Amino acid sequence: MSSVAISTASRFRLRQWRDIGLIAGLALCSGFLALASLPGPVAGPPAPLAAVFPPWVVGEEAVARSLATGARVLRQGTVPFVVVLAPETTARPVGALLMLRLDGLAGCIISPEAEASRS
Repeated sequence: MSSVAISTASRFRLRQWRDIGLIAGLALCSGFLALASLPGPVAGPPAPLAAVFPPWVVGEEAVARSLATGARVLRQGTVPFVVVLAPETTARPVGALLMLRLDGLAGCIISPEAEASRS
């Protein structure tokens, strides 16, 4: 009776290791699939960057801090503490909380029509 119990226990361990191997294999394959589905480099001109400063930084100071890094300022955002910079900028301005690529985030850019209506 003990030999039957030992073989049943060893079969259970083999099944357990087989299940663990299947789960690990599926996790590994799903990780590779997720990496393979990531987008590659974007062709075309690079997107501008938005430097986001704290809300208490006034617009002139945000532009001055951005210019101090040698960045080319394209325009200000709809709020004064956001400055849109040229894409070749790599240095982060002093005090900037975030540097965002504006690939699909054009909401902070002032359109020419809105800029004309502000004046």
